[in-house]
Amino acid sequence: MKNKIALIFILLTPILIVALSSIYFSMGYSPEGTKNEGVFFNEYFDVTDMDIYKNDETISFEDGKWIMGVYVTDPDKAENSLYLMRQLNVALNRDVIQGSGVTFYNNKELEAAIKNTKSEYPRIGIYKDPSNIFFNSLQNNSDLDLTLDNPIFVIDPYGRVVMYFNVDLDPKKILKDLKVLI
Repeated sequence: MKNKIALIFILLTPILIVALSSIYFSMGYSPEGTKNEGVFFNEYFDVTDMDIYKNDETISFEDGKWIMGVYVTDPDKAENSLYLMRQLNVALNRDVIQGSGVTFYNNKELEAAIKNTKSEYPRIGIYKDPSNIFFNSLQNNSDLDLTLDNPIFVIDPYGRVVMYFNVDLDPKKILKDLKVLI
């Protein structure tokens, strides 16, 4: 008889915990905020169907690696973001992040400046967004003005843009978040 009571107790405990936590959550008792220093986008959006390419090759996520990226609208403003992205990549395991990060741009006038960026950061991937779909998606799903800010954003291995980090944030906090996320 004692074994049956113990068995019933063991089997019902997880069900009771899940039921009570669901009731509390539906009543409005839930975790507030996050411990992340990064900012989540309003909605996740997929970049695999967008017209983003590098040397006539569209962006792909077949290798299962995360991407850190910067959307360059002004090369002078993006320099700090690119440097920070490279330092974060060095601090992380290079096998986790695709290349040394990725730069996106959409303006033909930026091509010369982007080539200079490639010479300074040779491992960086440079992708063109000719239709501005990616730029508009970033802009619409965040509180940023990408013409003023050049944050570092993170794309998961399935092509969904997840979160972004402001460049003025402490790099140690960004690195801590990336280690947990990735």
